[in-house]
Amino acid sequence: MFRRTGAEAEANRLRLALAGLIALALIVSVGYIVWRIVVPPVPREDGRTSSTPAVDGCEGVVAAGTGECLGPVTDESRLDGSIRDVAGKILAMNREVAGQPRYVRVALLTPLSIAPPPAESAMSLDQVRFSLQGAYVALRRVNASAAFGDKNAPAVQLLLVNQGSGQPFETSLVERIVRLGDAEHPLVAVVGLGSSKPGTEQMAEAFSTRGIPMVGAVTSATTLSAARFSTFHSVSPSNSDYANAMRDLLDKNARTLPRNGIVVRDANNDPYSQTLADTYKDVLKDYIKFSPQNFHGGTERNPGAPRAFDGIVRSLCTAVNHKTKNLQMVFFAGRVADFPSFAEMLKERTCDDEPLTVLVGATGFQLSKQQEAMLDEANVSVIWVSSADAPAWIEKKNGTPTGFADFLRVYRDEAKYPADTLNDGYALMYHDAVASAVRAIRMAAERVNIPTAEGVQTQFGNVALAYEVSGATGTLSFGERADIDGRATGKAVMYRQIGSKGPRLPADTQPYLTR
Repeated sequence: MFRRTGAEAEANRLRLALAGLIALALIVSVGYIVWRIVVPPVPREDGRTSSTPAVDGCEGVVAAGTGECLGPVTDESRLDGSIRDVAGKILAMNREVAGQPRYVRVALLTPLSIAPPPAESAMSLDQVRFSLQGAYVALRRVNASAAFGDKNAPAVQLLLVNQGSGQPFETSLVERIVRLGDAEHPLVAVVGLGSSKPGTEQMAEAFSTRGIPMVGAVTSATTLSAARFSTFHSVSPSNSDYANAMRDLLDKNARTLPRNGIVVRDANNDPYSQTLADTYKDVLKDYIKFSPQNFHGGTERNPGAPRAFDGIVRSLCTAVNHKTKNLQMVFFAGRVADFPSFAEMLKERTCDDEPLTVLVGATGFQLSKQQEAMLDEANVSVIWVSSADAPAWIEKKNGTPTGFADFLRVYRDEAKYPADTLNDGYALMYHDAVASAVRAIRMAAERVNIPTAEGVQTQFGNVALAYEVSGATGTLSFGERADIDGRATGKAVMYRQIGSKGPRLPADTQPYLTR
C-alpha cells in the first residue's frame, strides 16, 4: 500500500469536485432543453419572448401550445404592460371591498393575454384593455353609487380570470373559478366570456351545470343561449338580432340600398361564423340570390391562407355580371381578422367598376385608415351592424341610449379614459355585462344578507320593468327572453358605414332595438 501525499489528496478532491460540477451543469442543461420543448415561450409586450409563467409562479393552468397562464390573476405585474394599469385598479378596488363586512364575488372571465404570432387571438390587446376599462368603470359605479340597485346591498369584488387567447375549455380552470367563492363571500356570477368560441360553449355548459349565472359581453353566436345553458345571459345582440337588423334596414330602404346578395362564410368550426351564416340564410333569404362561398379563415393555431379569397372573388365577379340578378352585396360571415385579406382581393377584382356593399354583424369590426383606403380603391363599402356606436352617441345623435351620458361621465371625465377607446364597443359591452349582473345580485339581496348564485339566477327573469338596466348601450330588460336565449331586449343595434364608395346609409337611419 502506498500512502497518498497531502498534495495528491488535495488534487483528488479537486478532481471529484470538478466532476460533480460538470454533472450538475449537464443535468441543468438537459432540464432546460426539456422545459423549452415541453413548455414553449410566451410573448412579451415588446414582441420578444420571455420565460413561461409555468416556471415563474403560474398557479393556474398552462395553455397547450402557447404557454399562457390561465386562471385567476391577483398580481397585475404578470400581465402585459398595456393592461397592467387598469387591471391594477380593479385589484385595488377588490382589496378595498375586502375590508367591508358584506360582499360577494363575480368572476370576470376573459382573455388577458395574446398568442405568439402568427397565430390569431380571440381578442387583441387593445380589445382586452378596453374591456377591462369598461368593467372597471362599472365596478366603480357599482361600489360607489345606486346606479344599478341599492348601494347598501353587499359590495362586489370583480375577480380577474385569464381565459387565454384561444379560450380553451379546461375542467381544472372551471374548478378554480368555482373555488373563488366561499360561504361568507360566495361566487354569484361569471361575466365576460370573451368571444364566441367552441371553448366558450363548453364553459357555458360547465357553469350552467353548477347553477352559476353568466353574462356574456360580446358573445353573439346563437348557439350560446339559455335554451341550451339555463344560466346563460348576454348583453350582446345575437347573430339572429344582427340579421334581423339587416333585414329591417334593407326592407325600409328598398329604393337606395342593394337587393341582390350572396353569403361569404368561414367554414371553420367557429360558432360565431357558423351561426351568423345560418341566420343570414334564414332571415335574409329574400335577398340571397346565389349559393354561399366558403373559405377557411385564420385560427388560434393556423393563420389564414394568403390568397384564401382568390377563387371567391372570381366567382363574385361572375355573379356581378349575371344577366338577371346581378350581385350587389355580400353578407360576410367571418372574423374581422380575415376581412383585410378579403378586401385586398376585392381590390384586384376585374369587376371593380361595379360598387359592392359588404354587410356584417359584430362588436368591434374596425379597420385601420389604410384598410379603409383600400376599400375605396376596391369600390367597396361596409355596412357594419354593431352593438354600439360611441362616436355618434358622444355627439348625442338620435337613438343615443339614455344611460350613455352617465357612463361617459365616469369613463371619460372621472376615470380619464380617452373617448376614442370606446369606438369598437368593447368597453361599453363589458360595462353593461357587469352592470346587468349586479342588478340581479342586488335584487337577490333585497331579502337576504348575502345572496347566492341560485338567488341571483332566479332574479334575472325579473330584470325588467321597474328593474331594467340603464346601460351604456341601451335600457336592458331580460324578462322576455330570459328562458329563450337569455339575451337582453331594448339593446340598441347600430348601423355604421366604412368606406366612401357605393350606396350610402340614409342620414336619419334609426337604431334597431332588440325585442
